[in-house]
Amino acid sequence: MNYYPNRIVIGFQSGVSPSTALQIIQQVGGLTVIDTIPVLNVYVVSVLPSLLNIKMTILSNFSGVRYVEYDGILSAQLTPNDPLFPQQWGLLKINSTRAWNVTRGSTLVNIAILDTGVQTNHPDLVDKVILSHNFSASSTVQDLNGHGTHVAGIAAATTRNDLGVAGLAINPKIMNIKVLDDSGSGAFSDVAQGVVYATQNGAKVINLSLGGTLASATLQNALQYAKDNGVLSVAAAGNQNSSNLFYPAAYVQCLSVAALNQDDTKASFSNHGASWVDVAAPGVNILSTLPTYANSQGGTSYGSLSGTSMAGPFVAGLAALMLSLDSNVNNVLNAIQTTTVSINGTGTLYQRGRINTYAALLKITE
Repeated sequence: MNYYPNRIVIGFQSGVSPSTALQIIQQVGGLTVIDTIPVLNVYVVSVLPSLLNIKMTILSNFSGVRYVEYDGILSAQLTPNDPLFPQQWGLLKINSTRAWNVTRGSTLVNIAILDTGVQTNHPDLVDKVILSHNFSASSTVQDLNGHGTHVAGIAAATTRNDLGVAGLAINPKIMNIKVLDDSGSGAFSDVAQGVVYATQNGAKVINLSLGGTLASATLQNALQYAKDNGVLSVAAAGNQNSSNLFYPAAYVQCLSVAALNQDDTKASFSNHGASWVDVAAPGVNILSTLPTYANSQGGTSYGSLSGTSMAGPFVAGLAALMLSLDSNVNNVLNAIQTTTVSINGTGTLYQRGRINTYAALLKITE
């Protein structure tokens, strides 16, 4: 909604006196004058939202009423000055710039990136990483693979700093919890440890751009622990172009995310299946941060990668913005899923469509 649902602006003809204007307003009934602009002969009145449109219709039929209109909402427009932002088609596709006019999030909301680590001193991430812990077989908490740094940048790279890329969650912080080694592999138990640690250390969102085809009661129980403590877990649906269950995304404790091309078609590699894949998000040629040193992804500083691993952090970033407004995970999950854009495959390839950040944030503020 781009107007106030409980306000009407009435413009009277220039010859209508204040007493006549007030008489008309009183005759319509159910209206309270809250402001006037005498030089324009304008009256701003409050009204019950359920009566807004009928009262506007009645007012417009009075002689002496020049016009009746909604009291529209204008917002300061945040335009990222990050030089690579124009190349971030994913952010533009999910309506992020309008979403930032609703909220840029809270610095008290933390996104735990459970991955190959995050380069903590990356220029576009250094101000965002508040905690690091290593549960993997690697000897360092830093990201030598590159995957985790890329994921972190999508969710929450520093925005409007005249540098590199923009992250969706502008104010929320990043928790670097390394659960995969430098080759990108990790044990169920390591990931479960990371989930518990993130929960106990204040994470509000957990991003899991990882998975496999084997189920684990330990990991599922850890995710249930996170859910019970008000943490929302987001998981990549996997890259096998298969409808076979992929874990942890297939667990009911996770919001599972498939990957889309720029034209809203399913990415060729993305897993699918409306019985267990919840929503979809951009996941092909996604530009984000990469370590400034040599890593397994090949590029340095910034680069584009594809995968459901890239789709997940868009949803995690959105969840962080939403949890800044409403701490109830169930409300956030409902708003994300009921405001998606219906695309080809909705209901068959994925239970819902592509995320719409602006619509989801408006829904959570209702």
